[in-house]
Amino acid sequence: MSRRRLVLGAHAAAFGLVAALAIAVRLAPFPALEVPPGQRAILGFFHVHTTRSHDGRGTMEEAALAARRLGGRFLVVTEHNLLEPPAPTVVEGVLVVPGVEISAEAGHVIALGVSEVPAERGPGVLRAIEESGGLAVLAHPVNLKRPWADPASEGFVGFEALSLDSAFREATLRRQGRLFWPLVALAGDHRKLAALLMHRPDEALGRYDEIAEARDLAMLCGVDAHGLPPYLSSFAALGLNLWLSPAQREAWGRDPEADAGAVLKAIAEARTFCSVPALGDASSFSFRVEGGEVVAEVAVAQVRIALFRDGQEVARGPGPALRTPWRPGSWRAEVYVEAGFPWGGERLWIASSALPLTSAPEGS
Repeated sequence: MSRRRLVLGAHAAAFGLVAALAIAVRLAPFPALEVPPGQRAILGFFHVHTTRSHDGRGTMEEAALAARRLGGRFLVVTEHNLLEPPAPTVVEGVLVVPGVEISAEAGHVIALGVSEVPAERGPGVLRAIEESGGLAVLAHPVNLKRPWADPASEGFVGFEALSLDSAFREATLRRQGRLFWPLVALAGDHRKLAALLMHRPDEALGRYDEIAEARDLAMLCGVDAHGLPPYLSSFAALGLNLWLSPAQREAWGRDPEADAGAVLKAIAEARTFCSVPALGDASSFSFRVEGGEVVAEVAVAQVRIALFRDGQEVARGPGPALRTPWRPGSWRAEVYVEAGFPWGGERLWIASSALPLTSAPEGS
C-alpha cells in the first residue's frame, strides 16, 4: 500500500471518528439532568454584550431570545464603557437590566444601578461608582489576560468567581486538553460547547473565600457573552440565580424598574448562586440554617454536595440534602454531578454565595 493511501486512510478514519463523536454529543441529553423546577430562585445571565460594544457580535433581541429558551428571566447587559440601554426594559419577554463594563487601570469592573458612566478610571474607580449610587462588581478578577490588579478587598459588592472568559483562557493557554470536547460539540451540539469548558475555578474561588471571610460578598458568574459563540451556548454554561422574596416573585413582570431593583437588591445582599444550566435546572437549590444546622439541598438525589466554612471543606455527602452542625464562620455550598457523556467525571453544577454566621441561629 502506498504512503499516500495510508495517509488518506488515516485522515478518513480520523474524520469518521470525529463525526461519530459529534453525533454522539448531539444525541446526549440537554440538559444533562432531569430536575423538577423550584419556586423561589429565578435564573438570569450576567455580563452580556451586544453589537453596542466594539467587540459584540449579537443583537439584544438575539440575546433575549436565547435567555428565554433556557428559562432565563433577566439579562444584565454590560456594554464596554457605555450604558445601553439607559433604563430597565423588557425585550422578547426578558427583563434587561442595564450596567456598564468599565475598562479601568486595575482591570475591568462592572457598574450597576448608575445613570451615567463614571469618568474615573484610576484608583478611585470603585469609589466613583459608589458615589454615583451604583454597585461595583469585579469582572473576571482572576484571569490570565485581564485580572483585577488592585489587592484591596473593599469597595465592591460582587466578585465574578465563575467566568466563562477565564475558563476559555485557562483552556487555551494552560490546559489545551480541555478544548477537545468543546471542539467536538462545535460540530455536534453547540449548546454544550461552552459548558464543556467550565471546570471548578480553584484560584478564583479561593480568592472569593478570602474576601468573604471578612464581609458580605455576592458570588457572580459572568458569561461575558458577545454573540460569538452563539448566546445560547454561552448562557448554557453559566447562569446567575437569585433568591427573591415572596413579594418580589409575586410582583415580577409588572414593572421593569421594580424588577431591576429586585435584581440589584439580591446582588447587593448576596442572595445569589451560580449554576451550569446545561447540567440541569438549579432553581430548587436552597442553602439555609435550620435547627442549628447548615443545610444545602437540591431536588435531585444523584449529586454530591460539599459544604465549606471559611474556605475549608467541612462536609461532603450525597444529595438531595447535606446537613452539618452550625459553627461561626463564612459558609458556602457547592453541588457536583456525574452527568455522563460527554461531561466525563464529576462536574461542578452549583456554587453559592457565602452565608456569614456570626451568632447562634434562632432555635439552635
